[in-house]
Amino acid sequence: MLRGNKLELLLHLIGDYLAVMICFVIAFWVQFHSGWILDKFDPSKMISEYTRASFFLGAGWVFLFAVTGLYRSWLLLSRTLQVLHVARAVILGIVAILLGLFGSEFIGRLVAGQPLLGDYVYGSRFKWILLYGAGVFFLVASVRMTIAGFLRALLRKGYGANNLLVLGATEAGKKIALAFAKSPERGQKVVGFLDEHYQVMDHEFNGFPVLGKYSDLANLVKKYKVSGIVISHDSSSLQEITRVLTWVCDLPLHIYVIPGLYNVISGHYKTNLVHGFDLQELFAFNMPRWEVRVKRLMDVVVAAILLLCTFPISLLAALAIKLDSKGPIFYSQERVGLYGKRFMVHKFRTMRTDAEKNGAQWATKNDPRITRVGHFLRKTRIDELPQLLCVLRGDMSMVGPRPERAVFIEKLREQIPFYIGRLKMKPGLTGWAQVRHHYDTSLEDVQKKLEYDMYYYENMSLLLDFQILFRTIYVVLTGKGAQ
Repeated sequence: MLRGNKLELLLHLIGDYLAVMICFVIAFWVQFHSGWILDKFDPSKMISEYTRASFFLGAGWVFLFAVTGLYRSWLLLSRTLQVLHVARAVILGIVAILLGLFGSEFIGRLVAGQPLLGDYVYGSRFKWILLYGAGVFFLVASVRMTIAGFLRALLRKGYGANNLLVLGATEAGKKIALAFAKSPERGQKVVGFLDEHYQVMDHEFNGFPVLGKYSDLANLVKKYKVSGIVISHDSSSLQEITRVLTWVCDLPLHIYVIPGLYNVISGHYKTNLVHGFDLQELFAFNMPRWEVRVKRLMDVVVAAILLLCTFPISLLAALAIKLDSKGPIFYSQERVGLYGKRFMVHKFRTMRTDAEKNGAQWATKNDPRITRVGHFLRKTRIDELPQLLCVLRGDMSMVGPRPERAVFIEKLREQIPFYIGRLKMKPGLTGWAQVRHHYDTSLEDVQKKLEYDMYYYENMSLLLDFQILFRTIYVVLTGKGAQ
């Protein structure tokens, strides 16, 4: 429901801004025109005098709501939970306003040399500020509940629903499909089932079409514009669930599992509860939209600055590579990025030109294929600098899992449970795995790095990105993790 999600976001932005503007107008009236605050009573005051203040206050509230995660999609979440999130955001906002008001008065007294102790002007208006906060909470929550009702009314009429596929023509799958059919206001519509016994069963299952096998999933996702799948497989073994996930984890889909199957994979990854249904969402992406946009802006700015600042180092590295061994300065290779997208990465060459004459292989400790200059470039991570161009193009991020070669991914997705889940993240120049572990030299190293990568996915935030970037500086300066 991409269009539905965009409409929900737009309505929330407009609704929140209007709600806080109404509260501002009421607060203006109470302060200057009501006569309830005697020392502020001034009927000559015009609200047009406070246009700029109202704009910045409204923008501040919207920014706070964004930071606290209020602009996610709420259609599959509890309305009570949304109201509680609004309450949390408003409390934080009122605390910030109080600190700002009392702080500005404190600083004014300090600058003027007045006594810092004693009654503060805003102390007598504390209750009015709290009432203002209560008004913001009531109006914002009311508007959001109205928006939820409006969107659900549209969904009941068939507008903007997400298309879902159910994997497994089972009793559990039937219950979920019927539950969604009875609750169209949740914005989820089951378009059909997939089942491994497709050839021997009817092309219909309890009124829903059976569209093919699991191997048909990629084509059916495009054909029916599917945004999510529900795994209701017969088997409850980890091996069978892993096999199913290898078909879906590299697709841009929401992945839902029934609780019985979730118990098999619990302890591996965090999940989101789908309110009102017996479902858990696997590989749930919880980074707020505003952080995603800031992360991209940060990628462009940091990559551009690093390219300019390290240009002399890159020239020296290119010269050293040319003098040290025969062959090109750069090493170019196709890698796999977000949701399986192929792109070319470029690095300073650190190995001999015949390094892969016997086929693709991992680097090993004290690898004889690495040149003398290559050892230094790898230890200092200078060999990675050309990949900043991939960051600027948008194929990579500054922080994320390292992009892997297709030949290795095809092998690893069969050997390591949930390895393909890395493709739900845009690859990065550096990452949690890179600052916590050395280069991959074995399957065990790959498994360990996967744990770090999935930790990053589950806890992705701008704060964690900054932590990784600063730790990367430490790794570069010390050479730790680059052996």
